[in-house]
Amino acid sequence: MTTPDSLDARAGATRQLARGDVPVLQRASLREQVRQALEEFIVFGRLAPGEHLAEESLAELLGVSRQPVREALQSLSAAGFVDLRAGRGAFVHEPTAREAREVFHVRALLESDSCRLAAQNIDDDGARRLEVIYAEGHEASQRHDDPRRLIELNRTFHRTMTEIGGNRVSIALVADLERRAGWYLATIITNRAPSSWAEHREILDAVVARDADRARDLMLNHIDHSRDLLEFTGQ
Repeated sequence: MTTPDSLDARAGATRQLARGDVPVLQRASLREQVRQALEEFIVFGRLAPGEHLAEESLAELLGVSRQPVREALQSLSAAGFVDLRAGRGAFVHEPTAREAREVFHVRALLESDSCRLAAQNIDDDGARRLEVIYAEGHEASQRHDDPRRLIELNRTFHRTMTEIGGNRVSIALVADLERRAGWYLATIITNRAPSSWAEHREILDAVVARDADRARDLMLNHIDHSRDLLEFTGQ
């Protein structure tokens, strides 16, 4: 799939998206690839909260037909990234402080318990997986130059911890919550990253030591720290 060198002046905010802004679309179905691209635009502010999402302009930008764009917008609406308004079309959702508090509250409950389970279930393979992710995340946090990479590594660390915990319902719920949390974290990730990965180190050490209570408490505090740093407008 290719992107145009320039966008029509009528394309609204999407005309600000140059070729270099468009991620490589190479995974899963076409709809999923389009959804991933649009979600990234939203998370990193290239499509602003409240911005109208014109199917034709987005299809031109991504080099696809309108059908996968329409399907992707429906998927993003279900995930809370897009609002579909009758007779008006699709708009980027405008997140509120209340939504952020709710997302991080549920994350704290689920992921702290998953961390407790991980400490009970951890084996050598799980420990190695977490160490590899931690090493990559710690290195990225020291460079401060790639917020996309930082958010992806953060998601991977939390998702892997939940997978090691072994509760399949939590795994599915945390994956969805981590997507939403990434939107909020994008505003603080560069400054938050060094302390965040220092906290990941403490969590990892507690899990490997099989100290379930300490691992749970550290994860709870970790997520609370991120929530407290977020700045939002709205109710």
